[in-house]
Formats: sequence, structure tokens, C-alpha cells
Amino acid sequence: MKYQSLNGEWRYRVGKGEQTTVTVPFSCLPVGHSECELVFDLEENGKHIFLEFLGITYGADLYLNDIFLGKMLPYSEYRFEIGDIAKEKGNILRVELEDIRLKFGPTEGWENFGGIIRDVNIVYADEFYFEDVFFWSELKNNYKDALMYVKIKATLDKECTVRLALKGEEVCSYTQAANIDAIPFEVENVALWSTENPVLYELTVACGDELYSCNVGFREITCDKHAFLLNGNPIFIQGVCKHEMFGDSGHTPTIEQMETDLRMIKNAGCNFVRLVHYPHNKKILDLADKIGLMVSEEPGLWWSDTSDSEVAEGSIEVLKRTIMRDRNHASIAFWLCFNECRFTEQFLIDSAKTCKEYDPTRMVSGANCMSLEDTKKYYNICGFDFYTMHPYAPTFERSKLSAEYLTDKPLIFTEWGGYYVYDNPHLLKDFISSMKKLYNNRSDEAALAGMCFWEWSELNDFNRGKPACVDGVLREGLTDKYRNPTLIFDAFCEALKDDAIEDLASLYEYNGLTTVNGKALSGKGGKAFEEALEGIDAPIPSHYTRMRARKTAIGPKLQREEVKGLATTPFVLSKGFPLEFEGECETDCVSIIGAVAVAYGYPLAGEYGEAVAEVEVSFKNGEKQTFTLKNGVDIATVLTTLGSSRINPIAENAEGFANFSYEKNRENYRINLLKLKTESKGIIEKIRFNCVAEGYDILIYGVYC
Repeated sequence: MKYQSLNGEWRYRVGKGEQTTVTVPFSCLPVGHSECELVFDLEENGKHIFLEFLGITYGADLYLNDIFLGKMLPYSEYRFEIGDIAKEKGNILRVELEDIRLKFGPTEGWENFGGIIRDVNIVYADEFYFEDVFFWSELKNNYKDALMYVKIKATLDKECTVRLALKGEEVCSYTQAANIDAIPFEVENVALWSTENPVLYELTVACGDELYSCNVGFREITCDKHAFLLNGNPIFIQGVCKHEMFGDSGHTPTIEQMETDLRMIKNAGCNFVRLVHYPHNKKILDLADKIGLMVSEEPGLWWSDTSDSEVAEGSIEVLKRTIMRDRNHASIAFWLCFNECRFTEQFLIDSAKTCKEYDPTRMVSGANCMSLEDTKKYYNICGFDFYTMHPYAPTFERSKLSAEYLTDKPLIFTEWGGYYVYDNPHLLKDFISSMKKLYNNRSDEAALAGMCFWEWSELNDFNRGKPACVDGVLREGLTDKYRNPTLIFDAFCEALKDDAIEDLASLYEYNGLTTVNGKALSGKGGKAFEEALEGIDAPIPSHYTRMRARKTAIGPKLQREEVKGLATTPFVLSKGFPLEFEGECETDCVSIIGAVAVAYGYPLAGEYGEAVAEVEVSFKNGEKQTFTLKNGVDIATVLTTLGSSRINPIAENAEGFANFSYEKNRENYRINLLKLKTESKGIIEKIRFNCVAEGYDILIYGVYC
């Protein structure tokens, strides 16, 4: 194919007014109806001649020499064959644009821009040309080798040569006919594309003088129940939501501006960019491929009513065209079918089906702020691969509830932040820290696969009031609209680069002891942990502070099993609720992990030296030995804060095992290691705990001997 650019100076008028000029591509504030006109000559000959538009906003009727060619939806690529209409000289091309009075296209979520926003070309083709080339791969042999597939759609069923090269050196070459099912071809010792090492191969498909070329990457993005996997390795999605506008440029940012954005985002510590809320210039995908940023794309919906057929059909058509345009890019992680819409069940089904039909290799979802109940219901009805949620709130509680409810698929917060954190770096860092802990948790109780901060850069918005908008600018960004860092930028970068995800021990601060020698015994009995938690939030009689209520959200529950045999949710020993641990082992020492009380216990409550519990150790030979556990001597409170102050709960015979926190403002705990030396070494088969004092709920995380 050969290309003739029609970019440059066009005649332009608003409505049916006086003609001026405009330089295509261009973005302008909405004017209602406008017309762009160009007189051009053909520069080449070809069996087929096409008129190509790479994107307009928001709707257009297209005429060539006063003959209607068709309509165009926003952001999308269109080709119209014009060989029977075009003349050698003096062709008149007219584009009639609508930018306000359309049901699908303009929105209230950001400042709108009309225009011919991307390149316009004449394309010349011979009898044979490529209509579409679709590449995908399957990794095998523990990600060492791959099967590559190339599906070729062309005007004739000719043999084509497929070549793959890496850094200019040919890797493989084979022949395949066009218009047949893709034939798997094995590639050995593949170099994988990842966010840390974005290796790109050059794919070419040739037939005679006709050539198709693009960069491709071998990578696999899948999910397990709670996390995303990149090439088989769990990866926490951490990114930003990025609009296309740069300053007041509308939808015509320069290549340099696009690259500035992506490199700043990458350097901030992100591995993902959510391209909101419409298809961006396809050149940004080349940049994302190159520097190693995963991206998602969506069709241009924002609080749209998908019960309107014009809205639903238009967005699905744009989604289809975007998938066809971009599916060969290694950086595309998944597709999002909508953003915060008033949807119908049928729209969700149809949009998911469209994604799977045109790209069965990638996951599908939608960016969502509906109720948790509706999210679980409808995401499963339509077959979305993962959940999303926008848990905007001044505290982390709403985020936590989402993670606790949506546990049967991976969950991404596709938006969070906003005006709640835009001027509060400390709160922003706490949110990110809490999200990373949910990722580390990765359990059926609560888990998080990723998060995407709203928003990357400020943008114009004259609809919302304070505090979100000030003087027509949505001031919720990490940068201003010219990419100057805002107050929270450094805090965001620091929080992302925190190694808490990789360093699981950072959840716990061990006091020189991370393992316990001996055999873990199995336990049963005790009081319900949830009932014991009520004691934390209740006022402690001997301590009156102005802020007594702790409002515990989690309680002293371990989020990961760091020591074999250690219970993440502890056993609770209380009066009338004994505990038993069984398992044969020969030892002269019993190790009890926990030995702390909720919340009654020294120094908060009870008398020092008061008998709290009895421990009966039974040996296989029939002998028994009983130990009395005393307040302050063997048992201390689990809490390490009281009101506004830290406290240091010491039990004379116990040593600190681990300190851990969930919200440093409220939830700070310590568990101990208490060793009971028996009089003789023998085979222990049972250890029974009995609480002898009122008010004590004693936590036992594990017993070893």
C-alpha cells in the first residue's frame, strides 16, 4: 500500500457561516455543526483507492464530490473505497461534523473537543492487499518456548511469507495462505515481554510487493482467583487513569507530549495505565509497548444510558474498531467495556461478547461504581473475567468492604483517590499501603489484584463544584494539566516504590524470632474470635480517655501464615471456653505463641500476679504437669496503643514474638512467645488450657513442643 497524506490546511466554517481555514488534525471547543473541506488531486494509481480517517469527534457525515460516503463515530478508524468516485484532479472532500447534539460521544465528565483529531490519508492498493493481520501466542515449556499464530485476512487467497526478527536478526520464517485459520508455529527460547524487560520482535507478512509490519511481544497475562499473572508470576497492577488532553490541546497531543506522559508514569513506579475513557491516539500504544507499560482501553462511555440503542450500538461499534486496531500490541492487558454507566444486562452481555469475538486472547471487564451486590450478579451473568470498583471515600473502609465481598474473581480498583486525597499526601500513602496489604493477603477473606489512581493529570471541567473543581479545573491529579507535579506526586511515587509487596515480612516486625523449633500441635475449642473483638472496642474500666472508642476493623488477626502451624485467626481461651492441643512429640519445653489478652490484661486491667489460666500438660506415660499463668508475669494485653499513646505491655516470663499494625492510628498489636519448661523430657500427647478469671480473652496462635 502507498499513502498520500491529506493533513494540512483545510477550509473550515461553523454552521453555514463564512469560511476560514484550519490545520488538520485539529481539536477545538465544541461549536455545534461545522464543516471541513479540502480540494485535492490523486498522486498515485491503484486498483483500489481508499479515503482513510484515523479519528474525528464526535460524529461526521462524509462527502466526496457531493456523493455521500458514510457516517463516522468518534475516535475510530474508517476506510471508504473511492476509486469509482475520485477524479485525477480537483476532488472536493467535505466532512460535516457534529460535536454537541449527539447521544453518543460528548460527555459531561471532562471538557469536550470537536474536530478531525487524527490523520487523514489516501491509500492506494493493488488487487491484493492485507485487510487485517492478527498475531497472538501461547507460551509453553515453563515460558521458554511459544506457539505463534498469525491470522491473515486479504483480498485474495495467496501464499504469504511470515517472518519474525529480533534486533534485526531473523528468528523464523514460514509460509501461510491468507484467509485460512491461523497455523501454530513453534518459536524456541523466546525472550518475553514484561514491564521490567519489554522485549519486542518485528513481525512482517509479505506477499509480492505487499508488506505488513508491526512490533509484537511474547507475554501471557492471566489471572488466578485473586491476582493477575504476567508470564506466570503474580503482579500487582499499580497505575493511573490518564486522559488524552495535555494542557488545552484537546485530542491532539504531540508525540513528545505522549512520551512525556508515559515516561513520567513509568518513572513514578507504575506498571499500568488506564487510558480513559475513550480510544486514544494509537501511537501511544507503540510507546507503551516500547517502555513496558500495560494499558487498557474503553469505548467512550461516562454515566451513559445504555438502554438507549444509539448509545449502546455506537459504543460497541467503537469498542470493536478499537480492538481490531490495537489487539497486536503487547501492552494491551485487557479491555474495559464501559465506565460508570447506567447499563442494561443485555448491553453487558453484548459488550463482553464483542470483546471475546474480536480478541479471545484477552480478559474483559468494565470500570464500575455500582453496588457490590449488583457487581457480583451482573459481572457473572455477562462473563467478565475480573471485578472492578471505584471506592471513593475519605477512609479505607469502603475499599476494604469491596475486597471482602468480591472474592471469587480478581478485583481492581479502576479508580480511587479523587478529592479525598488530592491535598493529603499522608492519607494517599496510607491508602496505597492498605491496598498493598490486601494484595499480600490474597485470600478468600479479602484480596486486591490492582489499583489505578484517579487521576494522572488535572483537566478542564466546568461542571463539578468544589472541592473537586476550582476555576474550571478538576484538581485531583498527580500533575497539573501541563505535567508539573502537584502536592501529592512525590508521596505517590514513594508509596508505589515501597517494597512492601515483595517483602512480606514488612507486615510484621519480628523481635529476632521468625521460626519456632518443634512440632506444631493441632488445636480445638475456645471462644469465637468475633465475640472476643467486642472487648477491644469496649471501654476499659481502669482507663478513661476522651477517645476510648477504637472502632476496630480487623483485630489482632494475622494476614499471612508466616510460621508453619500458626493460626492466622487465633484460638480464644476464655472462662467457660477451654482449649485443647494434641499431637505426639518428645520435649521438655512447650512453646505458646500468643499468650496475650483481648483487651483485658496487664498493664491495662487486672491485678499484677493474678491467676488467669491453667495449662495441663499430659504425657503419654500418664503423667501430668500443671502450670498457672499469671497476669503481668505470663500474660499481657495484645494492644500496644491506648488512646493517643503507644504503650509497652510486658509479661515477665514471655518474650515478644511479633508486632503488627493495620491502621497505625488505631490497630497496633503484639503477640508473645511463652515457654513452659516441664520437669522431665517425655512424649507429650495433649495440652489443655483452662481460663480461671473473668474478663480475660487469651489469644493462642500456635502451640509447639
